[in-house]
Amino acid sequence: MNNTLYIYEEVCDLIKERKLDQYEREGAKDKFIWQFAKNGSSLHVKTVMQSRYVLYATEKDYNLLMRKADAANLGIVLKESKKEALEMLVAQYEEVSSKAILFIRNGNKGLLQNPDEKKLSHVIYFFTNENLEFVLDCLCENYLESKEPKKVKTMTGSRPLVQKVVPIQKPSLPELTDDEIKNVIPEGCVVSHKKYGKGTVKAILEGKIRVLFEDSAEKVFAASVCIDKKLLTVI
Repeated sequence: MNNTLYIYEEVCDLIKERKLDQYEREGAKDKFIWQFAKNGSSLHVKTVMQSRYVLYATEKDYNLLMRKADAANLGIVLKESKKEALEMLVAQYEEVSSKAILFIRNGNKGLLQNPDEKKLSHVIYFFTNENLEFVLDCLCENYLESKEPKKVKTMTGSRPLVQKVVPIQKPSLPELTDDEIKNVIPEGCVVSHKKYGKGTVKAILEGKIRVLFEDSAEKVFAASVCIDKKLLTVI
């Protein structure tokens, strides 16, 4: 399967850009999971072997994502109760890299991969990097809302004083043109990646770098993240 999704390290960088915290689960064996709080939603990123992202969502995150996805005409609710039927449906959407976001309310517990996640009742599947950005922005909205300071009213004479609320600004990496990317990592050059080894840059287009590695695995990287975090080294 030709994987064009971000790998786990790239997804972590995108999450960190949004100032979202990671909860370090004691005894966690699966390193491809980002959990946003002790009892929060968790994002599963196993895109080297699969072409999907999976979010085990809290009620609050599920409801916001459902509203936003419906408004964007992306949301599809799956109501099958059998694990086999759900997996077949998900695989069909995955196969065509669908732009849909699949929602399973009170998700089938047979799909949960870790005992801790039984506390999270909803499962959300999505299959594109664009929808990853969409989901992370929604999670960020909920996170910022929970961190936003409360308005405090005090009385001076007959006029209340309202404490000013300063919004938290999320940083973002500068957008690079394809020519700027080529100045750092030229097309056709040989590069090294700490996980995939040596590869050749086949194309640079629309801010993405496509690399064919020696084991014939082809990966697509977000250039801004790749350059900022030095994920690829030109040999």
